[in-house]
Amino acid sequence: MRAALSAVLLLSCLPLQAWQLPAPREMAALRGEAPYSIALEAGVPLPPTPEEARASAGYRYGLERLALKRAMVFRTSCAKAERNRITPENNRATAALARQLGAPELFAQYLELLASDTISRRQTYAVQRALSSLLRDSYGIDALQIRLLSESLELPQKQHTPYMLQMPLGGLYDFVSESDMKREMLMQDMQLITQILRLVHAELLKVHDRASADAAANALQSYILLWSTTSSGRGLLRNGNITLSPAEKLSLQLLESTAASLYSTRRALFEAEWYDSASLRSVDEIFR
Repeated sequence: MRAALSAVLLLSCLPLQAWQLPAPREMAALRGEAPYSIALEAGVPLPPTPEEARASAGYRYGLERLALKRAMVFRTSCAKAERNRITPENNRATAALARQLGAPELFAQYLELLASDTISRRQTYAVQRALSSLLRDSYGIDALQIRLLSESLELPQKQHTPYMLQMPLGGLYDFVSESDMKREMLMQDMQLITQILRLVHAELLKVHDRASADAAANALQSYILLWSTTSSGRGLLRNGNITLSPAEKLSLQLLESTAASLYSTRRALFEAEWYDSASLRSVDEIFR
């Protein structure tokens, strides 16, 4: 709060011709909105608002988003070898990779701050909040999804990171907020979900040994981008706070019937320990 008050006083003392309207992130900080106010009070660079991120990156926004996903996959995968503890070395290596990939410079700066020997607990908290906002709010990336998939993938570290990085990241790890959920698309999404689950089921029915399991894993990856287009409908169904029309109820019944058949096949594969195919077990998690 003291930092916010100081900023207001400083602006009020400027000559009229030198005064400029604060940026949206600065206005949010002055209004006391987290994480902007937390970053301001700790002397940490403020994350951009979603609108600022898109306006600043322009046509590069999608490229920066993909670079962030790759960098976060690398960071999360490396952390698994450290019992999910992110070390300063990890943060520095991820910052260097992020710059090579073309991720936003602010992301690399946050990681370097976290890797610093002189950062205080208060600043660490502020950076972590700002980093989360940069990923989730500014670029729509769900870091929790990355961690959950990383944890489910039982591969040696030398194979773990390359496998995660080769997946079609454009259709993975997207954060879906309530404002992104489109009620008018629910019927279409449910029908597409049903079709995809049938395709997934057809691939799983082919599995009878390690080779066919790995082949199925590769085949399932081709459905990930299509699956990502149903994120709005899946979000609405998870919330459960909607009233379905008769036609939507029928579509949901077909979806649930398809999912039930798929479940029995998954159960059999689980009992067969997925034929030792960690990749199949992990990719299958995406379609649940």
